[in-house]
This record gives sequence, structure tokens and C-alpha cells, in this order.
Amino acid sequence: MIKFIPISRMYDIVKEQYYSCLDEVYREDNQFEGTYCKKSEQKLQDITGRKHALLVTSGTAGILAMLLAQGVKPGDEVICINYSCPATVMPIKVLGANPVFVDIDRHGQMDLSNVKSKITDRTTAILTTGLYGDTFDYDAIKDIGIPILNDSAQSVFNKYKGQENTKLGRMSILSFSTNKNIPVFGTYGAVFTDDDQLAKDLYVIRRNGYLNRDVGNAITHIGFNAQPHADKSAQLYCSLQHAEQFQKRREEIANYYHKELAKQEISIRPSPAYSKSNNHKFTILVDNKFSFRDRMKNEGVETQLHYTYNFAKAPVFSHAVGSFPYTDLYVRHAISIPCSPWHTDAEIETVVDAIKKSATKGDKNVQI
Repeated sequence: MIKFIPISRMYDIVKEQYYSCLDEVYREDNQFEGTYCKKSEQKLQDITGRKHALLVTSGTAGILAMLLAQGVKPGDEVICINYSCPATVMPIKVLGANPVFVDIDRHGQMDLSNVKSKITDRTTAILTTGLYGDTFDYDAIKDIGIPILNDSAQSVFNKYKGQENTKLGRMSILSFSTNKNIPVFGTYGAVFTDDDQLAKDLYVIRRNGYLNRDVGNAITHIGFNAQPHADKSAQLYCSLQHAEQFQKRREEIANYYHKELAKQEISIRPSPAYSKSNNHKFTILVDNKFSFRDRMKNEGVETQLHYTYNFAKAPVFSHAVGSFPYTDLYVRHAISIPCSPWHTDAEIETVVDAIKKSATKGDKNVQI
């Protein structure tokens, strides 16, 4: 079986350096933050062009930290995407605020064309999300007068009109896990800003709202435990050393898929003209992605259904109203195929061959 993500191969690449780092970590006698936290944060500042980078325990924790730093409170409204990983939206609900959903467009990106109609006197922020390795149209909302919080969890190395995606917005976040462009085992994350005061707030927020155990009653912020672990920071640091190599391989695979799948008349999720993809996912559209997944599995290839959620129809978001046609289209038709930097040429060729064997007449030329 060709796994969607062959995790053990990532381990083989970083393990020698990682074990060397761990020796230093445990001799440092500091389980939180520490040397490799600072080194990783500096490297992330260099990559993103942000003034401040603060590691947290997950991308979800990063979103929650952004919302807290922005001052989102119960009863507020946050405009957000209707189609993504649920982790995008759950922090809004955790704070007692209300998500106000907008649809995606034909590219699978947040449709901001009618966002002004969603704004009320309770709107506190727009939480923007880029999917599949592309991004939203920042220029459509940059002057709208509402703070933009950028859920760029999947978007590191993506370029919006030539600019690093994670640089967009008042604050932004990244997620690190085995499926991300900068991978780690498990989950990890980071929050970014260019605002000095916000950086100070985020630092305290990730420490349960106080600077240290000796502050007495001087607890200054509502916060939670998202302090970066020293050993996980070392893991991230090792992965960052290979990020350029990983990106190059993702692009090679994507270029091959574009060429070969066009011959099979398979519809590939298109990128918007303003965005240069980081190839985080390679997603095609077929007639019925659930039955297509099963046929691919029979051919020895694991795929993933990104995504199966229409938030507006989920019971926990029962207040949502409106129609979301492109969400419905992607829920039915969008499926991701293996594209990690650890897949071999032979495996990628096998994936293409499996698609050829699995595709029915209805799977060809799905209209987006």
C-alpha cells in the first residue's frame, strides 16, 4: 500500500540530527522554550518576514491565541470559512463567539467577494484561511476596516502576488505536523505578528496568562497552556533545515501530476492567478470521492478526503444560514492523492496508473 504520508521516511531524514539536538536539550535543564525554541522562532521570522514568531503547541492553539489577543469575547462575531479542518472554527466557539461563514470559490479558497454583507456591529475579526497550498485574496479585504487574522496553517511558502502568505494579516499562524510543508511528529504551531505589543500579549497568553509563578495576583491576561516544549522545538528545528529540499520535491511531484493527469482528463483543483501554490495538497475532483477512494485503495493507493465538512450544516453551528454551493461541490468531489516529499518516483507513477484504472467515465472532466 502506498501510504498518503510515509512518516517513517521523514524520521529517517532527521533522526541523526534530532538525537544530537536532544542530548543538548536534556542537558540544558529547561523543558519549555529553550535554545531550539529560540532558534526555530528566528528561522521562522526569516522565512515569513515577520518581526515576531512565537511557538505554540499546535496550529489550533495558535488560532485561539490570535483570537484572545484580538480581544474576541462571547457574543462577538468572527467571519470565517465554511469549509476547512474543523480546528479552524472551533476556537471561535470555545470563546463563546459566533462564526459567520462564507463559502469557498472554485479554487477552494475563501470567497471574500461579498464579505461586506456579513459585517455587523458585532464583527470583531475576519479569520481568513488558505487551503490546499493556496490562499485567499488579501487585497479584497485589506482596506475593509476589520482586523484580519490569517489562518495560514497550510500556507507557508505560498506566495500571494509574490509576497509570503504568512506575512499577511494583523496576526497569522502556522501548523506543523506530518502532513504539513514543515513537518513534525504530532502537532506544533506558531503565531506571528509585526506588532510589538501583540507579541508581548501572545507571549503571556501562551503561558496561561501570567509571566511566572511569582506574580501573585498580577495575572494580566486570559491565557492557556501552549508553551513550546524544548524537545519538540528541536524536532521543528531539524525539519526546518530540510524545508527547502522538501519544497523542491513537492513541486516536482505536482508538475508530474499536472502533466500526466491532463492526459487522463482528470480535473485538478485550479490555483487562483494571484497565488503561487506551495503544493501542500494535490487535489483532484471526481464524480464520487467516497467510491473513488475505495477503488484507489483496491489498487494499493491511500487517498484522503479533504474535506467532508460543510460547517453550516453541522449541528454545533446550527445558527448558520445561507447557501454554500462550492462547499457542497468540494464535499462531493474533492479528493487528495499522495504528494509528500518522501514518495519515490516509482510510487508517484503507480498513483497515476491507479487513477487511470480507478477512474470511471463520470470521474473525467468534472466541472468546477
